[in-house]
Amino acid sequence: MLAISLPWTKEDNPDVKTMLQSVKDMGLDAIEFGYTLTHQQVDAMIPLMKQLGIRAASVHNFSPIPNDRPTERHVSNYYRLTAVDEDERISAVQWTNNSIDTAMRTGASVVVIHAGMVEIGDPRSPELLNLYKEGRSQTPEYAAIRANLLKERERIKGPHLEALIKSLNTVMRYAQSKGVKIGLETRYYPTEIPNFKEIGDFLDRYRSQGMGYWHDVGHAEVNDRLGITSHEQYLKSYSRDLIGVHLHGVMGLRDHNAPFCGDFNLAAVLPYFKKETVKVIESRFGSFDQLKVAVDKLKKTFE
Repeated sequence: MLAISLPWTKEDNPDVKTMLQSVKDMGLDAIEFGYTLTHQQVDAMIPLMKQLGIRAASVHNFSPIPNDRPTERHVSNYYRLTAVDEDERISAVQWTNNSIDTAMRTGASVVVIHAGMVEIGDPRSPELLNLYKEGRSQTPEYAAIRANLLKERERIKGPHLEALIKSLNTVMRYAQSKGVKIGLETRYYPTEIPNFKEIGDFLDRYRSQGMGYWHDVGHAEVNDRLGITSHEQYLKSYSRDLIGVHLHGVMGLRDHNAPFCGDFNLAAVLPYFKKETVKVIESRFGSFDQLKVAVDKLKKTFE
């Protein structure tokens, strides 16, 4: 199945019918409910999808977006399942369960989750990423900053992993009771959870309850470029647990371009994704024309 995550533009509050019609115009008939959709948009999309013959492939947590309190964070991390603050952790669980309900309402087979992070200063690790952008990734300074960041992450991760286990114990029971799988997604920033090893630890713990590995090509490629974990290592190590993938292009450290746009060789990793893998284009910076070209190319690849 090939789908696209909605909305696929950075436009604020896009019209639901126009958004869904664009999916058909691209040559697709399946979508992912993205993490910026409001309750009103989700409710409006469901009957329109039936009219247009569009299926739900996946739901990206949180969908719908939480509306119980404002946040200054990126909405994909509105609440964290790794939060040591118990009120926030409980909210993260409740809203994740709401995403599972969205999957039930729409027939989607999997909910993709951002598990959370180890809270170390600015979670975007700007010092490390800025050095990379300046072309200094091969310098001793870069290597030292990266080593210190990963060492500090390792030192203080314990309470966050404990919180995540507590959260997932509840989430996985709920998902299993509803017949919905949970896709544990590759993360972008070095401070985020899970890292490469932790993916395997959580799969071992929750595989029997329906957790699978959700590969994000952009996140894995950024990990590779930062010198943390090679892209191919993710795919080789977790291929048997792979249930879905986010497909997009990468330029430097900016992902979510249209597939095949940028300096990342997407075609090199496509053979890892089998017929049963849920394949979702996740773009925020691609034009309609770029996405239409990508859809045609991906269809030919996966035929």
